[in-house]
Amino acid sequence: MIQIRNIILVVSIILFSTLNTFSQSVGGTTSGSASYCSGSNSGFISLVGHNGTILFWQTSVNAGATWTNESNTTSTNSYLNLTQTTHFRAVVQDGAFPADTSSVSIVTIHTPSFGGTITGGGSFCNNSGTGTLTLSGNVGTVQNWMISTNNGISWTNISNTTNTLNHPNIIQNTLYAAVVENVSGCPLDTSSFASFIIDSPTLSGTILSGDTVCYKDNIDTLTLNGYNGTILDWEYSEDNGTTWNSLGISANSYLYSNLITSTLYRATVKNGVCATETTQPIEVEVFQPPLVNAGEDTSVIRFQNVTLNGTGSGSPSWSPTIGLSSPNSYTTLASPEETTTYILTVTDMNGCVNTDSVKISVTVPIPNAISPNGDGVNDFFIINEIDNFLEASLKIFNRHGNIVYDKKPYQNNFEGISNNGNQLPDGMYYYLLDFGNGEPIVSGNILIKR
Repeated sequence: MIQIRNIILVVSIILFSTLNTFSQSVGGTTSGSASYCSGSNSGFISLVGHNGTILFWQTSVNAGATWTNESNTTSTNSYLNLTQTTHFRAVVQDGAFPADTSSVSIVTIHTPSFGGTITGGGSFCNNSGTGTLTLSGNVGTVQNWMISTNNGISWTNISNTTNTLNHPNIIQNTLYAAVVENVSGCPLDTSSFASFIIDSPTLSGTILSGDTVCYKDNIDTLTLNGYNGTILDWEYSEDNGTTWNSLGISANSYLYSNLITSTLYRATVKNGVCATETTQPIEVEVFQPPLVNAGEDTSVIRFQNVTLNGTGSGSPSWSPTIGLSSPNSYTTLASPEETTTYILTVTDMNGCVNTDSVKISVTVPIPNAISPNGDGVNDFFIINEIDNFLEASLKIFNRHGNIVYDKKPYQNNFEGISNNGNQLPDGMYYYLLDFGNGEPIVSGNILIKR
């Protein structure tokens, strides 16, 4: 009985001791809530008034829907460069009592301001007309709008805090933008630009200048002046503007040459979004060549005269002039010593020139047989006017290719006698006649028949 009493006494002492050592867990109170604009940040959350041991800290980035444990058992919990709003609390337990959570401190990370995108603007010819700009996609509220007429070098504020802006009729290049702030004190952001590009009206300009030219023998430059915009192309027409053909030229000048028919030219110009303009056509008038006819080709015996009968519409001149009686007349007497092509050039009142030619073939009658029998008929190998060729030579060959006669200068005195004074037998011989003046050597056969 005494033993049972002792056991009850020991248990009572232990229970009394325990009740005096532990009490209810108390999470306590945190402090250190803060707000930051996005970017670098740092700080700590402190815990006070808790009862028990800090088991760990917890964080939540979804407003407490879920929590993540952090292995920190101290009464302060630091943070660095948070990128989103975060809730902090501590979990405390005293002995065997259930754990308790502290109050929550919040570090708020404000979403950055975002300027958004403006709808409107564009390219216009001369002026834009009135209209409305609309801001969308912005994060934050509009603080004001801005306008720049010097490509953004300087800006002027417009006191409008709505997401739309009515703009006036714009006549010069202009930029608009909106300034947006999400949280007071955090950095502002500027929207994309609404750009108004105002193109001045297209001016086609004037082509300098038309001209009158001669058929084919022509070359000159056409120049476009006083235009505003980009030259798209040059065009030409050979049917007085009924149809036009591209030249594929975008320069401000065009070089034409060798025209054979009157031609119109024009250029097309476009400035920005303004309408395409076309210059007034200019004409390069082509004079057709004057009529000219040098006459029909003919042949004459050497040292005989021949009349050149040319025709045409303009002032004539013949070339070469050697042996011509009147080289500046349509009709002239010619005395060619060798085959000659005469060119008749006619120049009309416009200075245009045309030519034609006539060929005068000069022949030298050479006998193909002699009958040296002393009857005074065909006794000698006679070459017409041989006395005019002091360097002329004649060589006679027999059928074996042997030279039987060789004379320089030749003076029409071959009568069938060889160089050694012997009478050559009747038969066929071969000759070479060289006039000694650069003309081709004449060759052929000659029959001796007494």
